[in-house]
Amino acid sequence: MIELEPGSVEHVGHPEEPPHSPLGLRLLAVSRALAYLGGAIMILLIAMSLVSIVGRKLFSLPIPGDLEIMQMGAAVAAAMFFPWCQINDAHVRVDFFTTRLPARARAALDGIAALLLGGVMLLLSWRTAVAALASKASGDSSLMLGLPQWVAEALIVPSLVVFAMTGLYIARRRFRLACRGRK
Repeated sequence: MIELEPGSVEHVGHPEEPPHSPLGLRLLAVSRALAYLGGAIMILLIAMSLVSIVGRKLFSLPIPGDLEIMQMGAAVAAAMFFPWCQINDAHVRVDFFTTRLPARARAALDGIAALLLGGVMLLLSWRTAVAALASKASGDSSLMLGLPQWVAEALIVPSLVVFAMTGLYIARRRFRLACRGRK
């Protein structure tokens, strides 16, 4: 069995015992689908922005409410990228103090970080869902177009839930590696 360094991209992409667990494969597939969907949303937003800018400059015909659409759409799209980043262990990491630690200790610290991230994302998922429901109940909407704000907030929740699940999955993997890895 080949042991890969915890925290490395290769470690997550090529786990200790291939293939990934069924849960890992599902999380990987859902995370990838969300990232592709987020990318498609961003491309559409960029195209809309381009059309609005050109329309404004050349024909004095901007797309009304383009900034509102951009703000809501970008928030939804950005949330869709987080699970993919987590499942691929691609988050920014400051490992200056941990690079000289034994592999098991680094795996344990990575596990704690992923566990904390998963817990915070569960909390954020819950609070975002509550905010979406409150926004729907109060009828909050955007100023120019009157778009219901709760829709964008509600669309963020599934991505946050998947983000939390990937964090907990990575934590479990790191803790397992810390318990049975080499010293």
